[in-house]
Amino acid sequence: MIKKWKKNSSKYLLDNKIFKMREDSVTSPKLGSDHKVWVMEVPTWVNIIPLTSKGEVVLVNQYRFGTEQASLEIPGGMADPGENPKTAAVRELKEETGFVSNEVIEIGRVESNPAIMSNHTYTYLALNCKKLGDQSLDGTEDIEIIKKHIDDIPQLIREGAIQHALVVSAFYFYNLHQSN
Repeated sequence: MIKKWKKNSSKYLLDNKIFKMREDSVTSPKLGSDHKVWVMEVPTWVNIIPLTSKGEVVLVNQYRFGTEQASLEIPGGMADPGENPKTAAVRELKEETGFVSNEVIEIGRVESNPAIMSNHTYTYLALNCKKLGDQSLDGTEDIEIIKKHIDDIPQLIREGAIQHALVVSAFYFYNLHQSN
């Protein structure tokens, strides 16, 4: 049986608006040995699959600093402090695409990367999305809107056009939702 590790001490190495990086000194319950581990304290993340009445997914193509290239994704981002994940997903949809929906359903939740991160990512499905206005992007966003039919998504994943793990996870939740 896996036991909880004892945390002996903890200190912050970095604190910015995106995340805090923490170094913990821990003791293995199995071996009794001490180790240093690092944890990113990250806000809740959200993503949302926006579907139009024609079955089109409103995708966002945006530059990502980690990979230094464009990434085809669904709208998403961080929940603000105290913000409900669903509210955050609806906000991100409108900000990144200008689309809105009155039918938003939570279809899944994952641990973003439990090896080093403290947060969860919630996935929502927005049905009958309509363009209501323009994008409202911040200074680090440059987003191109691309619509693809929902039936084309598996092929986009297979051929590597969609590679973001949390987006692939979102479409897995979509398939589970559709099979119920």
